[in-house]
Amino acid sequence: MKKVSTRMKEILTSNLGLKMLAVLVACVIWIFVVNVDDPEKTLPFSDVKVEIRNSDCFGVDKTYSIQEDTDNVRVWITARESVLNRLQSKDLKVVADMRNVTLGNAVPYTLECSSSAITKADWECEPASMKIKIENVVQESFGVEVDTSTTGKPAKGYDVGTTQIVEGDTINIAGAESLVSIIHRVSVPVKVNGLSESQTLSGNIIVTDRNGTDFNQSQMDNLVFTTSSGELIQDGELHVEVNLWQVQSDIKLTVGTYGDPSFGYRVSEVKVTPETVSLAGDEETLAQLKGVLALPDMISVDGASESFTPDTINLADFLKEQYKDKLKLEGGAASTISVRVIMEKMGTKKIDIPISSLTIKGRPADLDMVLTPADKVTIEVAAVDGSLDDISQEDIRAVLDLTSYQKAGRYEVPVNITLPDGYELDSEVVIVVNLTEKQQTEGQSIAAENE
Repeated sequence: MKKVSTRMKEILTSNLGLKMLAVLVACVIWIFVVNVDDPEKTLPFSDVKVEIRNSDCFGVDKTYSIQEDTDNVRVWITARESVLNRLQSKDLKVVADMRNVTLGNAVPYTLECSSSAITKADWECEPASMKIKIENVVQESFGVEVDTSTTGKPAKGYDVGTTQIVEGDTINIAGAESLVSIIHRVSVPVKVNGLSESQTLSGNIIVTDRNGTDFNQSQMDNLVFTTSSGELIQDGELHVEVNLWQVQSDIKLTVGTYGDPSFGYRVSEVKVTPETVSLAGDEETLAQLKGVLALPDMISVDGASESFTPDTINLADFLKEQYKDKLKLEGGAASTISVRVIMEKMGTKKIDIPISSLTIKGRPADLDMVLTPADKVTIEVAAVDGSLDDISQEDIRAVLDLTSYQKAGRYEVPVNITLPDGYELDSEVVIVVNLTEKQQTEGQSIAAENE
């Protein structure tokens, strides 16, 4: 046995330098092969989840807000290619423990990885820490507006009547003082598109700042919503009772006047534009209208002797004041109406003659013509031997004689009015006539030059 042991020792110790060199060369070859077949690389990973821990460590009367978007991180991992190929963003988690906040209000990030092949030395995070702002917690009460204007229209023949928030029209919002102080409007949109019956719908709270910009999700996550009684509003969701009204079209508008016109004058007519509107309301109120919406005592005619156009009337405001929660304009309808008050002398009658009914004599064929007014002329007729109720536009003949006006220019031309027996014209009727050179086309100009 001793001879065998000695022999083995001689074998192991002989050419020791060459053997050590062989081992070294093998190691180098192994490292080379590994680096060629599975090299070390550094790859970025975006969309890595950031988890905040111990967020309540500042106390119940303090809160924090994340600054400069420092919770949006990118992680760089250095590892063998075979390891990186198996790694995904979901395998990584960046942790911000609020107990580690520094004096500069920065919270350093740490990394947790599902792969045991990744160690602390193998990763870098950009940014390296989360910047926060620690503030006092404040709470304010806000009225909530129901918004149905941006979510479509109910089914044809229906409109949104009244809305009521189940949790209450006022809610409490608690959060960082700098965040709560910029709240300007709180609303909840509900989808009414295609709705044909009253329902209770749900919608998420939208908070808008003083610049008209809606809070982003990060800002909303830093707010706490409760009802006026203190009940927590889960996920910022409110429930709204939507009461649908029927829509009735072609309701005639009438506008009343008040006051005393000048002596010898009276109100002949009050013309309303548009003449009819579409209203939404409960069945009982719509039935009471009987197809006519009257606006009494809206316009003063004190001392009036000439026709006039008063300021427009806001119909939406009138309905809100007079009918409260029973009647409204159909959604999308114009809210204002215009009025023209026609005054006339007592014992006379004003009659409109359409321009199309005028007989025009001697119109220059080589001149263009523009009449003012362009739609109608109004004449005032007095009864000498007859009733004013018996005369109408069809009984009157109006002639515009342009025989003496054959050159371009602006003229005030009297209209010759022929009335039935027993009636006379109370005042002269004049039309402004503008005659201008005809605008020739290129083809017409060439033809004229050839002639």
